[in-house]
Amino acid sequence: MRFLWLLMYSLLCAVLLACFSNMHDVTKYIFSLGALYVGMRFFRRFEQIGFRIWFIVISVLLYFIFSLIYALYTQLGITAP
Repeated sequence: MRFLWLLMYSLLCAVLLACFSNMHDVTKYIFSLGALYVGMRFFRRFEQIGFRIWFIVISVLLYFIFSLIYALYTQLGITAP
């Protein structure tokens, strides 16, 4: 069950960071604050060093994956039907 919480928090943090990095107006800072809040909630809930390290590693990896997907999506010009 703890592993699922780890994945959920990491996924949410990665999505918020990807939104932060791909927006170009002032509202992007809301996503930054959201990612910071999610990280603080995770660190308050799980005090083990191993879980904290895995949270950061998984969040960064998912952030890179989501950013790559977004870059490919915008460069290929894929439109919704």
